[in-house]
Amino acid sequence: MFEHWIKPPVFEESKHFFEVCPVPIYIVSNIDRADILKAIEYHNLKPAEVFTSEDAKSYKPRKELFELALNTTGLSADEVVHIGDSLSSDVKGAASLGINVLWVNRSMREIPNGVLSIGNLLEALNTPFLK
Repeated sequence: MFEHWIKPPVFEESKHFFEVCPVPIYIVSNIDRADILKAIEYHNLKPAEVFTSEDAKSYKPRKELFELALNTTGLSADEVVHIGDSLSSDVKGAASLGINVLWVNRSMREIPNGVLSIGNLLEALNTPFLK
């Protein structure tokens, strides 16, 4: 089971997104720090920083993890966009602090009112948030 967390499959466009994204990428994850760092290393990704629920002692959608990331980076909610695949954890959590959110809707589920949706990470590059 632990192998899944430290050597997880990755969507191929994710690696390309890390290479071409014009702004720093911060990972905000409910996965424990050691596991996410191993996964990042396994896939050779280069985020600017990693923030975990273990660091914040709180899981998304609670605000503490998002606040930790904002406070540590010195960025305000209106300066960032949170991109995530969970409506309950990512969209609800980030939006509760006024953070712009893009929902990665890979399975093309029904999009709730007021939610901005993309099909994959590369589509985020065509939004006003990353231009």
